[in-house]
Amino acid sequence: MKKIISIIGWVILLFAFAALGLSSDDPTFGFFFYLAFFTATFALVYLYIKKHHRKTEIDHKKIALANKISGVVLLLVGLLSPIIALRKIGLPILSNILIFLATVILIGLGIMAITLINGIKQKKILGYLLLILIATIPAIFAITFLSTYFPNAYNALGTSYWAIVSVSVFAWWGFSLYFKKN
Repeated sequence: MKKIISIIGWVILLFAFAALGLSSDDPTFGFFFYLAFFTATFALVYLYIKKHHRKTEIDHKKIALANKISGVVLLLVGLLSPIIALRKIGLPILSNILIFLATVILIGLGIMAITLINGIKQKKILGYLLLILIATIPAIFAITFLSTYFPNAYNALGTSYWAIVSVSVFAWWGFSLYFKKN
């Protein structure tokens, strides 16, 4: 069962990386190009590791360092994914900086909400309410600000939705790897 969950996790990560291609000028080509590129990259790394794997003592410090580096890289991808998603509408640099700062704040609020949910029983409802509030902020932003850059509100909401899902997946995975105990 653990192996199936691991495979599903890798497939989700692969699709999350491939979703970066959806923000290109040709989303269909971009998605499949990124999918093929990351599939080949993961396959080559897997084959390299399998070929050079020796029955030696596991160095937990190196594994912990690799997890921390991978976690930071995934967190950076998550932080930059709204800017990547919105680059084709040509926002000014100040808007991109504000979007980056808003992303950092939303991730911080998400961490606080998860901490409340996993902590004291009396604070769980507050954590869930905070998550609901966090989920509405990108939609409000898309309707009020992004709708002027897109032909209709559905495109603005779709782009905002893609960006927030990307932030959620990459940030959660990044934090999970960074704080993983070996």
